[in-house]
Amino acid sequence: MHHTTKLMVVMAIVCGQPSISGAPPLQVTGGTVRPLASSDNRLSTLTGFTVDYPKRDWNLLVGAGSSLVVFAHKNRDATVAIERTTIERPLAPNEITEQTAVLEMEQWLSRRPLASSLARQLVDVAGARFIVIDFAQSGPQGREIARIYTLPRGSNWYRVICTTTQPTFEKYRDTCHRIALSVTPTPTPTP
Repeated sequence: MHHTTKLMVVMAIVCGQPSISGAPPLQVTGGTVRPLASSDNRLSTLTGFTVDYPKRDWNLLVGAGSSLVVFAHKNRDATVAIERTTIERPLAPNEITEQTAVLEMEQWLSRRPLASSLARQLVDVAGARFIVIDFAQSGPQGREIARIYTLPRGSNWYRVICTTTQPTFEKYRDTCHRIALSVTPTPTPTP
C-alpha cells in the first residue's frame, strides 16, 4: 500500500487536534438491517464479526492500532475503522441509558482530548439500542468530522469510527451508517 494512504488512515484514526465544527444529528430511517446489497461486499473476519462495505471505491486495509478493520475511500476523503471491546455481561437495550452514553463519550474524550463539538445520542433500531458520538478534530487534510457508532452486541461492544473531511461528511454519512448497522457478531472459530 502506498505510504501516503497508510499515513492518512493512521492519522484519521489517531489524530485528535481541535476543530470547530460538528456533524448534524443522525437521521434513522427504516428500522431493519437490510440483507447484503448487490453493491456491497461482506467481510467475514476471524475476530468474530461480519461487516458489509461498498464494492465500489472503498479499499479494505489492515487494521491499525486498536482497529480490527479499516476501510478507506479511494480518494482518501473518508475512512471507517472498526474496534471491539469485551464487557463483563451483556446489557439489555433498556440498560443502555443516557449515563451509558455519557461514559462512552468520556472514554472517547480520554482518547481524543483535543476533540471539539462533541455530541451524543441514543438510537433505537430494530429492537437494539446504540450510541452515536459526533466530534470535530483537525486531521491531515484539514478539519474532520468523526461519527462513532457504539454497538452493543452481546458481551462485545463494536465501535465503528467514521472519519471524513468536513466538506464531505454529508456525502459519506449514509454509507457510514449502512456499514455500522451491518456489523454482526459471528461465532469465533476454535483452534
